[in-house]
Amino acid sequence: MNKDIAIWGTVTSFSLVLLLLILKAEGFFEPDDEIIEQVLPSSADELHPLAKECLNHDTLEMHIHPKITIVINGSEIEIPEKIGISTSQCNGEQNMHVTHTHGNDGTIHVEMNEPGDVSLEVFFDVWGKHFNETGVLDERVDAYHKIEMYVDGVKVNTYENHLLEDKQQILIEFGPIQGE
Repeated sequence: MNKDIAIWGTVTSFSLVLLLLILKAEGFFEPDDEIIEQVLPSSADELHPLAKECLNHDTLEMHIHPKITIVINGSEIEIPEKIGISTSQCNGEQNMHVTHTHGNDGTIHVEMNEPGDVSLEVFFDVWGKHFNETGVLDERVDAYHKIEMYVDGVKVNTYENHLLEDKQQILIEFGPIQGE
């Protein structure tokens, strides 16, 4: 009986190895060319023209300070210091973008050599991060998550097109849809 078990064990092992070799030869274990890694589209892929402008403090006609807060799934995200200062595009004497930060408190410095309208999109483009009605940073709206934006406590739907003004308090909240 032990001899029969040994024979059947050998036959079974050989059959499994043969089956695996056949499956490998047929490409069963090769990655499927039709499966493409999902890359999240980003609003920062195409820069707003103002996001490309560089300046210094010498001839400013406009200097305002809105403040932005981003909350994702209940946690406030720190806005880094020096966004838009001494970048690969803006360096040397003209070392600042139109929108930039000095500290990490969420204050956006909006500066221009002549007065004009600057949308929130410019800040996110300079930062290199996504923001519009489809999501913020690496988060995207889906059947279970939503994005909301408030300016001075009032819910708005202008998202990236919102025009920045002095002392505005901008809150962007991303999180789960609850009880709607």
